[in-house]
Amino acid sequence: MYSVEECLQILEKMKLMCNEDDDIEVFDKALYKVGMEGDMSVIERLCTVLDDETEGPSSAMDDILETIFYISEKYGHIEEGIYIFLSNGYKIVKNAAFWFEIFNKKLLNTERLQEHYISAIKRLDKKNLEILLNTLDDIEKEDDEDYYKESIDLIRENIKSIE
Repeated sequence: MYSVEECLQILEKMKLMCNEDDDIEVFDKALYKVGMEGDMSVIERLCTVLDDETEGPSSAMDDILETIFYISEKYGHIEEGIYIFLSNGYKIVKNAAFWFEIFNKKLLNTERLQEHYISAIKRLDKKNLEILLNTLDDIEKEDDEDYYKESIDLIRENIKSIE
């Protein structure tokens, strides 16, 4: 099998699943290897694999998000994993605004991660904080049943001091 670096290259090459030789099974195996053998340093590269235009199953992009969470938890650096993802917001939203929003929804929806989420947000630079706040605004606008309201309010309350 391939090295973690080779697997990351496969993921980057196949992320759109639009070439004749792109194979979801190869993609999944490469992602699995990255999850099992990669360390925190692979998270930033995984962020570049996310893309709203993928022609493959959306589960492939969701699996990337889950791998980011898995690696962060495996190494006991949940806050750092969230921070790495959010601090690449300006890169991610160019090609994967939808997946950036999904990542944040997962965090808003998981009470045990909210403390890590807030701590990571407090470390963001101004540009990435603005992107995050705009994303939270978008989530709130789409949230007809106020499903995320309490979590978003908690986030905003905790980050007022850094704006």
